Amino acid sequence: MSGADLFDRLSNAGAVVTPAASAASTVLVGHAPEWLVEPTSLHQLGAVVRILDDSGIPWRVDSRGRNWGYDDARLRTPGVIVRLARLDRLSLDVELGLATVQPGVTFAKLKEALTEAGARFYLPPPGSGPHTSVLGNALDRGLLSGLGERERHCRDFLVMERDGSLHRPGWTGAEDARVRGALPYPPGPHGQGALFQTAGYGPVVVELTHVLQVATAQAMRLVVLSGPVLTEELVRCWRELLLEGLVSGSLLAPQARRRAQGTAIAHDGLVLDLSVTAGSVATLRAKAADVQRVVRQHGQRLALRVSEHPDDLRILGGDGERPEEVAQLASGLEWHTAALPFAPSMIVAFAKAVQAEATLADTPWSLRPLDDRAVVWLSPFVYRKDDPADIERLRRRSAAFDRIRGEFHLPTYRSGGARGGR
Repeated sequence: MSGADLFDRLSNAGAVVTPAASAASTVLVGHAPEWLVEPTSLHQLGAVVRILDDSGIPWRVDSRGRNWGYDDARLRTPGVIVRLARLDRLSLDVELGLATVQPGVTFAKLKEALTEAGARFYLPPPGSGPHTSVLGNALDRGLLSGLGERERHCRDFLVMERDGSLHRPGWTGAEDARVRGALPYPPGPHGQGALFQTAGYGPVVVELTHVLQVATAQAMRLVVLSGPVLTEELVRCWRELLLEGLVSGSLLAPQARRRAQGTAIAHDGLVLDLSVTAGSVATLRAKAADVQRVVRQHGQRLALRVSEHPDDLRILGGDGERPEEVAQLASGLEWHTAALPFAPSMIVAFAKAVQAEATLADTPWSLRPLDDRAVVWLSPFVYRKDDPADIERLRRRSAAFDRIRGEFHLPTYRSGGARGGR
């Protein structure tokens, strides 16, 4: 099938087809799509995937093309991206605290709908900003404050196979929709985990139900101020806070990471950012007192935080409120991650190995918990797109980080659709 014939068939299916070969990106790897194909309904999407499957041209899906620092709108080989941003149906169950979303639903749209409904639930936006897809961010295991591992918050998937057929994995179709949304998994064996981190090359998730967080009435932001070198005692303190259920969200970052994001904290060491929430003032005070008790037991220093935590795109000089500009910036971004057990000795040893590597010593990083058993190391590598020396430095840093991660036998936590392996 010729390119012109394929273009005509996709257009005749009703989808919006636009050339995209010159699309900008935050990442170096991968190929810009030849076309972006944007269906406006599930019926159109079914026709599009059948046409593409028949054509033999490589293709993948994305939600909004804003997976900054992982793959943006890139493919492993030249081909087509099917963008699902125009599929944006949203429904709420404000009694159960559930949101059923299609790929085009953003965190901003969800927040607006929850506010209008007067719901007591919410979903915090990711570091990439409020205009990120809820579904896309969840399937790529995006980290949200207080949620940790996302798979357990997602359920009742509606999936389109590459022949255009639709099904709900693990369900017969006879069940009540509220039952499917309320239960974390379908009965019996299921393969929901296989729907995550496919980078858009597997079955197409066109709808899922996301569990929402309760918007607590009272909140307090605290920080543990530590020295510049990560210690096992600080990690033990952090894990104890999580094991006792005293904090709803936490993040550990050195000065380099805070400086990169423009966070104003007058401390030159590590800062462990803590969110403490409760339903009443009395309960909040009691939890804060317990936080102080644990921190003191581990010889750490506690303070009240007064500044807000900015979004991750500040590292690039971008703004999550204007996502259309991020890929056009002069600086690019690659995220490099490692998943570790919440074992103080291993976390500290890994940190020392990274900081002992000359090419990585000055790079910003952070640690976020998946739960009280595992953490994720995140390193944003920024480079100048028009500077060959900076690009070469990026490649050396990437190779050094991958080597150290391999020496510790650690997997990546996330990997984009343009990079291939995990």
